[in-house]
Amino acid sequence: MLILYVESGAGSRALALTMQQRLQQRGEPSTLVSLSEILPVWLTKLLFEQYYDWCLEGKQHHSKLYGSRWFYPVLYKLLPLMLWFKGNDKKAKAKALFTQHQQVLACSYYGAFFARYYCKKLAIKRPIHGVLGDYSISSGWQTPVDNLFVSHAYDNAVFEWHKTRKTPVHASGIPAHILDDKQVRCMQLGRVLLCGGGWGLGITPTTVQTLLNAKKITRLQVVCGQNASLEQQLTTMFSEDIAAGRLEVLGFVDDLTHLYQEAEVLITKSGGITLTEASLTNTCVVVSSALPGQEQHNRDVFKKAKAVVTAQSPESLLAAVVRLIGNTEEKHILTNNAAALVRHDAPDYICNVLLNHHQENRHVD
Repeated sequence: MLILYVESGAGSRALALTMQQRLQQRGEPSTLVSLSEILPVWLTKLLFEQYYDWCLEGKQHHSKLYGSRWFYPVLYKLLPLMLWFKGNDKKAKAKALFTQHQQVLACSYYGAFFARYYCKKLAIKRPIHGVLGDYSISSGWQTPVDNLFVSHAYDNAVFEWHKTRKTPVHASGIPAHILDDKQVRCMQLGRVLLCGGGWGLGITPTTVQTLLNAKKITRLQVVCGQNASLEQQLTTMFSEDIAAGRLEVLGFVDDLTHLYQEAEVLITKSGGITLTEASLTNTCVVVSSALPGQEQHNRDVFKKAKAVVTAQSPESLLAAVVRLIGNTEEKHILTNNAAALVRHDAPDYICNVLLNHHQENRHVD
């Protein structure tokens, strides 16, 4: 199995890692590959670096662009032309990977698109499957796949597009890493976890200081992700709080489940993987921000289900956290509602479909 992901935040990679681990447990070998490894550098910069800059700068104009009906159909026609015109120095590596593997699992719509592009270009026939990491679907998924795994059943024009092509659309839930059944949640009263995804988005010194002003918060953990400058800034500004043990500033953490397990309240932007992992560990969530597009939809799904509390400013964020600390009844309602939105068996369900698909194709061969 070739598992493709994109380095756009941490969500796609987290999906890919979860599926690789579960496939390995089932005795199925797989290879994890970032899309940047099989795309020319200029194309990686074009597709992903500009988006990263927009996110860090808080710009939102790209959401309407990506959400328009024409954007992805036009882009998907232009990309092969651009590759032909500018050249592709990664074609040999892509050929080796697609030749060595019997199936492809794409953890992003770009992964699915370029898997089809290379298979067609190299005259290699491989089943391509797509798995979503959000609670809504982007129009970018309008590329043919053999199976599509989504968070839950809902109406969407993209699903109808796939169904007209006889593509199975599975309401499998989002595959996310979960704690071992034998591990017990060891929540510590007053411990608050502040996250901003893989890029540390939405975390500011003002927010950190506001939270530290609350006596109810006995310990604040801040995860800055890959944002090294933010980590350095907070470490320097709040050195006394760190020394006193009230604050811990962390960089990129590959597996956050043990931190969710200890936190009484999680403050986060509404990434699909983060919301899923927190729901699976029964962690109470306050959504502080959402990137335009998919994350806004994620927040809306959880807000409608009364599974999270939302806050827009440092002051409203502080009020929400203080209200939740020690409030067993409200936390219980929120975590129960969140648990109803996720599936613990999502990785196993997807594995079953992938392995059965492989067996069926072998019999046909």
